[in-house]
Amino acid sequence: MSFSVDPSLVEEDVEFTEEQHDIWRTLVARQAPKVKQYACKEYLAGSELMKLPAERVPSVQWLNERITPRTGWRTVRTKVRYSDAVQWYKHFARREFLITDYVRSREELEFTPEPDMFHDVYGHLPYFTLPEYVEIQEMFAPAFHKAKTDEERENIKRLAWFSTEFGLIREEGELKVFGTGLISSSAEMEHVLAGNTPLLDFKVETIVNYDKAIWSFNKQLFVFDSLAALKQELARYFDSL
Repeated sequence: MSFSVDPSLVEEDVEFTEEQHDIWRTLVARQAPKVKQYACKEYLAGSELMKLPAERVPSVQWLNERITPRTGWRTVRTKVRYSDAVQWYKHFARREFLITDYVRSREELEFTPEPDMFHDVYGHLPYFTLPEYVEIQEMFAPAFHKAKTDEERENIKRLAWFSTEFGLIREEGELKVFGTGLISSSAEMEHVLAGNTPLLDFKVETIVNYDKAIWSFNKQLFVFDSLAALKQELARYFDSL
C-alpha cells in the first residue's frame, strides 16, 4: 500500500545559523551525561552506531548515510513544527521520519512543548539504526490507516505517545528512560526519575484513559519490561482493529 504525501510539507535541507549550532552544542553537552546514566541500553546502542556530532547540527544527508543502510528508513526535513497524525503516518508508511527545521530558544533548554530539531534528531534518530526498534515503529502506520473511528486513531496516538515518546523500561530491575521526549528533555527526565511522576504498567486498557500532555510535564507515565513486551502489548490492540 502506498500513500501520497503533501509535498508542501517537505523542504530541502537547510543551513543552520551559528547561534543554532551553538544551541545544539549546549543541549548535547547538558544532556549527554544524563543520557549515558539513565537511557536504556537500546538507545545507547543506537547512539554508539550513530555517533551524532556534538559541535554542529548534522545534515539530512549525514543522518541518512548512517540510518538507511542499517534499517531502510530515512529522514525527511519539514518546515512544519508539529505535523498532524495523518501526514505523519503517511510518511511512516514510506519509512520516512520527519525532522523539523525549528530549534528551541535558549529559554527552552530545559523543556520545550514543541518537538524541535534537537528532539527529532538527538531523541529519535539513534533508535532508527536498530532493526529491532524499527519493527515496533512500523506497527503504527498500518494500524492508524486500518482504524475506522476517531477513537481508535486517538488510541493509537496515545499508545505512541506513552511508549516511543515517553515510555520507560525496566532493565535488570532498574528503571531506565526509553521515550525520546524524556531523552531530549533534561527537566522532565529529572522530574520523572526523581519519583515525581506516577508510573503504571504499560497496558492498553489503562493508557487509553489518559490524554497526552503537550504543554506541561506528563501527569502519568507507563513502564514495560522489554521491547518484546512492548511489541506484544501493541500488537494485542492493533490486531484487534
